[in-house]
Amino acid sequence: MRKSIDVGILLSTSGTYRYIAESSYQGLCDAIDEVNANPDYPIRIRAHHINPEGKLSGYRDGAETLLAQGIQHLFGTSTSSSRKEIIPIIEREQALLWYGCPYEGYESCEQVIYLGGCPNQTLIPMLHYALTHLGNRCALVGSNYVWGWESNRIAKEVIEASGAQLCCDHYLPLGVTQTDHLVEKVLGQAPDFILNNLVGDSSWVFLAQLNEALTRLNKRMFVLSSNLSESEASQIKNLNQLRFISSGPFFESTNPEFCDQQKKKHKKLNQLSHIYTSAWLSVQLFVQSYIRAQSEDTQLIKEQLFDCLHESSLGKISISSTNNHAVLPCYLAEFIQGRFDKFYQEPRLIQPDPYLTQTPLATNLASGVHTGTHHLRVIK
Repeated sequence: MRKSIDVGILLSTSGTYRYIAESSYQGLCDAIDEVNANPDYPIRIRAHHINPEGKLSGYRDGAETLLAQGIQHLFGTSTSSSRKEIIPIIEREQALLWYGCPYEGYESCEQVIYLGGCPNQTLIPMLHYALTHLGNRCALVGSNYVWGWESNRIAKEVIEASGAQLCCDHYLPLGVTQTDHLVEKVLGQAPDFILNNLVGDSSWVFLAQLNEALTRLNKRMFVLSSNLSESEASQIKNLNQLRFISSGPFFESTNPEFCDQQKKKHKKLNQLSHIYTSAWLSVQLFVQSYIRAQSEDTQLIKEQLFDCLHESSLGKISISSTNNHAVLPCYLAEFIQGRFDKFYQEPRLIQPDPYLTQTPLATNLASGVHTGTHHLRVIK
């Protein structure tokens, strides 16, 4: 008889960041289905999903409800505000949150396993590439909440340390879709590239309206993001005047075999994102650690995670016992005809450095900045 284990899922599958949450939810559900369908596993997982509908109070109440049922392992939350909302609750109950989205760093909670990447694994490598290859005039845009504030603050430090130029820094309230004035302000500063830290609906509309403006001006522009992936690809319109680049630990083009495998198993899947993959991986790591620990105890589970290699869809990764973050690869990919095509890979896995105490912020611009280039080196 296989033991049944109850876990909680806290994801807002409605609201401004619903596509990110849906991708995460799909990854969790697919991984749980695979575990339950495999008789070699000694456990079955029963998932209890609460949809907070994007409200912080919904996350708080949802976490309280799940923990009151004796559930010790929670999966999800898509934003830093929602994660931070429930951290005091999971710390009080000594529960564990498995968090699979990229975030802006400056956090290390004993009760959170961070699998989505922090800035030294996503944002900073992308900025170093851009400042070296795309130009040294950067415009920053972001949603007016913690992701936008902190990501752009770090970007400013990288720009200043590198001797590059910050053209402008603008924010929109979360969920706002009137972006024409923002497009006008940004283009008026003539940047070499834009770092886009808008979220959800705001981001898609901004890209579409920026592309329209560039079409009228007969200009081209690079736009960068470390949070927009395949999970939102269906919402990105034709960007014929934009060169849109994203960073992350996974794109479909980095592991097509895994993508084909998942699409054969789960017929509803269209594109896999690093949001999906990190969620899927979190369930796999939980189950593997449970089998080794023979316990649901969160401390024993964590001890099985640390300081060993885990075979995964992201390659061989490990979890740092210093800060509970994953050691991850970093890829850059360009959005071409509805898909992200990898063109650059950091030469080695990147150790997590959430407080940026070990990460050089500056990049060497002395080697030459190829301002205005429209060629990106493709790495096969």
